[in-house]
Amino acid sequence: QDRGLATTVTAVLIGAETSNRRWVNYEIRESLARGNGLLGIYIHNILDFNRRPDRMGVNPLPSTVPTYDWVRDNGYQNLGAWVDRAYASR
Repeated sequence: QDRGLATTVTAVLIGAETSNRRWVNYEIRESLARGNGLLGIYIHNILDFNRRPDRMGVNPLPSTVPTYDWVRDNGYQNLGAWVDRAYASR
């Protein structure tokens, strides 16, 4: 219940099963209620342990929340900027 109280930005990793996870929508609602910045990161292009990508998942975030693709949008290099942008948009 107290998870996330000290956060200012919530990043939702969007995989094949994210929208089906029990707590995902709750965490999104709570983050919005706290005034957190939000961003979504698609992770389906990251290779699994069999060296295969997963299927793209359904985005559980409101359509106004920016989303990025970890591979296509070079998340390793750009994550900090994405978080800064989400923070500034609170």
